[in-house]
Order: sequence, then structure tokens, then C-alpha cells
Amino acid sequence: MGSIARAVLWALASSITFQGLSTLMKLLGATLPPLEIAFVRGAAALALLAVTWRALKAWRSIRAPWIHGLRAGLGTIALLCSVYALSTSMPLALVSVILYSRILVMIPLARMTLGERTSPRLWLATIAGFAGVLLAVSPALALPDQLLGVLAITAAAITSAGSQLAVRRLTATNPSSLIVALYALLSTILLAAPAAAVWVPPSEAEMIGLLSIGLFGAAALYCTAQAYRHAPATIVAPLSFLEIPLAAGLDYLMWGKVPTWQTVIGALVIVSATYAVTRAQSVHA
Repeated sequence: MGSIARAVLWALASSITFQGLSTLMKLLGATLPPLEIAFVRGAAALALLAVTWRALKAWRSIRAPWIHGLRAGLGTIALLCSVYALSTSMPLALVSVILYSRILVMIPLARMTLGERTSPRLWLATIAGFAGVLLAVSPALALPDQLLGVLAITAAAITSAGSQLAVRRLTATNPSSLIVALYALLSTILLAAPAAAVWVPPSEAEMIGLLSIGLFGAAALYCTAQAYRHAPATIVAPLSFLEIPLAAGLDYLMWGKVPTWQTVIGALVIVSATYAVTRAQSVHA
């Protein structure tokens, strides 16, 4: 089996596990506070204590500590906003569509924060992608029970993009293992006290669900890393669009929801724009 085929299979496994994770968080969000779920999701990365400990032993090599703090803050906000959005009546497919647009959000953020030059073609693709987002969310904006979810997942896309830009800066001077370990540690610390304040003792079924969230989260990250190991970002990144039809299928099977035509067309526009942006960035890299 060739490297591309392996990358596709790992990307598919990543999409399946991420959507399994989203489904679990949505189900548990009906009875447990989003802060509690976000804390468990964030703390799951600390389960690999051996890896984390080895990475943290290199603390003397930390560079730009304030960027580590910024990355942890933005990533934690993105996680909490995502969990909150999933706890609303928003369809999984719409959550996935909006979160997928974070790649597009990185273009203007990189221009503003890093001073990166951007070609007119990149701006056109980005604007087209944002138009797709507006089309996809238009039906939900008229529904009070989904409006806050839309705002939350939009904030998650923006802060997630900012977190990824911070990682880009950190990789120039910090080992990758240290970046991951510090994020896991800092995000868990940031969520610990707020989660404790609203903690609801889970039932046995909810406890199994929380443990499954940790397992699915770790599996999703591993599958994503393996996909990038076998193929470049120009191939792997667009493959994450597989999460959208998977989410739509889960919406129908679990809750009987069918995506609107606006969501379908908006998703196609966003995926096309993201693919164009990813390819253009690889050419100029």
C-alpha cells in the first residue's frame, strides 16, 4: 500500500474518531456542564504521563513563554466554545462546517499578527470561503436555540486559528513535544477551577462517556499525526472535509436531522476555498 493510500486511511480514521468524539460531547452536553466536558477532554492529553514527563524535563529549553501562554489560552477557549456549541441544538454537520473554516481564518490573522504577505488569489479564495460560511449558517441565525451555538463555534474557529498560528511561531524555537506537553498542562490548569465550580457528579453511563471522550480524543490526534506522516498537508488537510458528510450521517441516524441546502452548498464552497488556500500556501512555502 502506497503512502498516499495510507494517508487517506488514517485521515478517514481521524474523521471517524473526531466525529465520534463530537457525538459523545453532544450527548453528554444534554446533562453535564460544558466546562466539565471540556476539562475532561483537555485533561485526556495528560493520560500519556510518560511522554508528557519526558517533554517537560526539557523545560530549560522553553523559548517565548508568553506565546506558550497565549496558545494555551486560545486553545482552551476554542475547546470550551466547541463543547458549548455541541451542547446546543446545532446539527453536527453545521458545527463541522464552521469549524472547518478555521484554515481560512488563518489568512487574515497571519497578515495582521505575523505580517505575512498574501497573494490576491489567496484573498479571493478566503473571501469565497467566508461567503460559504455565511450561506451555511443563514438558516440557524433565525433560530434562537441555535444562534448562541453559531456564535460559539465561530469563536472556536477564530481562536483555533490563532492557536495554530501561535504553534507556527513556537515550532521555530521549541521542540514539538514540549509544545504539546505545555499546552496539555496549561489548558488543564486553566479549566480545573472553573470545572470544579460547576462539577456535576456523573452517573455510571456518563462516566463511561467521559472516559470514552478521553480515548476518542487521543485516538483522533494520533490518527491525524499518522496521516501527516504519510502525506503532505496539501493532501491531508483537505481530507478533513470527510468529517462533514460523516457528521451529516450521524445527524440523521442519531437525531433525524437532514442538512439544509444552504449548509450543503456552503460546505462545498468552504471545502473548495480551503483546498485552494492549502495548495497556494504549499507553493509559496
